[in-house]
Amino acid sequence: SSYTTLFTLLCRAAHIPCVIIHGIAKSAGYEVGHKDLKHLRNLWNAVFINGGWRFVFPLWACRAVKEHAPGDWTLVDLKVNAISERIDIDEDSVSTTSDHYFLTDPEEFIHRCFPDKPDWQLLRTPLTKDEFLDMPLLMPPFFDYKLKLLTKPKCVLNSKDGMCNISIKSPQIEDMLMTYELYYDVRESGSSLPSGVPMDRCVAIMQQKGRIAFSVRFLHPGIYRLDIHGSLIGNALSLLGSFKLVCNKTRDNIKPYPCNPDIGFGPNLITNQSGLLSESHHESLISFNCRRGTEIIFTMSKQMQIQTKLFHQTIDGQQLKEYVSHRKIGNQVCILLAIPQKGEYVLQINNRWMEEPEFQNVCNYLLEAGDGEKKPRNYETPSEKKLRCQLHESLRSKDPVFVKRAIDQFCKSGLEDSGETQQARDRLVYLKLSKGLRDSINRRNLEALEESVQQAKSSKFSHKLQPLIQKAEEEVADLKKTDKHAHDILEMNLLTVTELRNYKTPKPIVHDVMKATFILLGERQDLLEDWMDVQNLMWKIGKEALMKRIENFDKDSVDEKLVKVAARCLKPYDEDMAHATSAGCGTFYVWANKIVSEYANDEKNEKQHQTSSHYKSSSKREYSATDPYSGDEDEGVDNELDQFSLDGDDSTDPRGRSNHSHGGVNNPDDIRHHEADDGYNS
Repeated sequence: SSYTTLFTLLCRAAHIPCVIIHGIAKSAGYEVGHKDLKHLRNLWNAVFINGGWRFVFPLWACRAVKEHAPGDWTLVDLKVNAISERIDIDEDSVSTTSDHYFLTDPEEFIHRCFPDKPDWQLLRTPLTKDEFLDMPLLMPPFFDYKLKLLTKPKCVLNSKDGMCNISIKSPQIEDMLMTYELYYDVRESGSSLPSGVPMDRCVAIMQQKGRIAFSVRFLHPGIYRLDIHGSLIGNALSLLGSFKLVCNKTRDNIKPYPCNPDIGFGPNLITNQSGLLSESHHESLISFNCRRGTEIIFTMSKQMQIQTKLFHQTIDGQQLKEYVSHRKIGNQVCILLAIPQKGEYVLQINNRWMEEPEFQNVCNYLLEAGDGEKKPRNYETPSEKKLRCQLHESLRSKDPVFVKRAIDQFCKSGLEDSGETQQARDRLVYLKLSKGLRDSINRRNLEALEESVQQAKSSKFSHKLQPLIQKAEEEVADLKKTDKHAHDILEMNLLTVTELRNYKTPKPIVHDVMKATFILLGERQDLLEDWMDVQNLMWKIGKEALMKRIENFDKDSVDEKLVKVAARCLKPYDEDMAHATSAGCGTFYVWANKIVSEYANDEKNEKQHQTSSHYKSSSKREYSATDPYSGDEDEGVDNELDQFSLDGDDSTDPRGRSNHSHGGVNNPDDIRHHEADDGYNS
């Protein structure tokens, strides 16, 4: 008897076609790279459902299986424990069963299971046994996280020039943390590791755009195994895959990394969770001219203390302190590097929120300082002139992507900077704050609104963003008021709601109040005339549940006609009558009536506003002056943001098109269009 046999009997009892498949499985006794797998015979199933055969491995699905035999491996570097301590694990995510082995995709199943009969691979092009043995050992979480191997898909990787790289990408990579364990095989290598070899500085985790790379430097020849672990936010670390690494010869001048931080190099999930958002350097490696230095910019989501440290193979830490500094400007922190000697360094960035006792490492960069020994010249090439011109144009642009690209390209060129880069960075901050306010206003998301308002207020551009801040604060107040209306319903006792649902023949007031409620939620009136139809809507669950719909209700999305229909349903009654009928009826009446009343007040105020707009001056330049990046010139405004306009004219975008207003604003529609340049409805 076995799990496979039991599953087969259950399927056949349920009249589901099911077969038992014999073959080889890379299970607990498998060692990465070994070719002799005779001792790993196993059984699994295939079931025929929905017109096709699918795999099920009952044993692996129902039991936690030890993934590795110990063999002769010696652990030489462990990062898993340190990373596990930094992850907040959702207890519900820990499971001893695996859904992965129910109805597994054949393209994934073949990585671990090879049937005796090729047809049962269920692949268009079946693999040979040698191809199966060469495949990398990839575990279920690797596929669950939609990861893809970018390096050679082999379980055994040979070093090149004393180095080896394993690169992985995923659409979810920015929400993942990865780490590793490094092992050394004494028996197969033929010798022990020499004492004093810093094996804890041989592997670097490099965070790059859309991918993570494990870069291994071999300080001693031999046979190694790299186990890669990873997880998404809230999940425990899982083994993703294992690779056997073969180094026959090391490079004479190869050196370990200056230090090897647990969280790897480059901004990652921990950086973002700590409240730091990378603005200037998004990848793990920074190359720069040591004669010019460089600066790294982060935005802080809340008040914090920053600590920076430099590491080098030979230079004393006390001396390195002189080469790095940082300063805060509003909600940004600028880290300045002035390293006089070429070489490889590591920049460690730590932070501490005001309520925390100790600093935590939240980001690291691998630095390559070049000597920059170029022949001096007093001219710029056409391509360099173009880069400088783009940087100047970015000071007028409203496109943050264009501004960011202009900054990056200019900094990468190593051209002399006379302050334009900082001006462009200030410009970029302003545009991002402005966009954040506009987006949160349009989305009407309370959390996003409060966060964008807080960031804008704490910036040095708060006075220039005041119109948008005011609009956002009005939306916050409006959303909180709407939430308050829904609060009483959401806090209602379940028995009270059940009482309303169970009315067989309710009083007219109950039927009319619930009709008004569902009309406001978007239901058609003609489908609410029968009480049974109303009851059916009240019994729905999930996203369509009544409470969920009220919780997600957006009064601005309600059609004017529906509000008037709901008002007619409520007109014969008042709050006292509704409460006297039942507690539930009274609560729903208060919610629906407040929505109707607010709409009537808003409509009245809008009419008054439109009437008064006819008497306003045709010129609206005074309004646009509050935003130096609107399409008009800022006439008569003397402020610190004038620095962005190099020639005193803020009227042309990077493509040379004029942005000047054509004449005055003579009607309310023109006024609203003009105001949209400040971002209310852009």
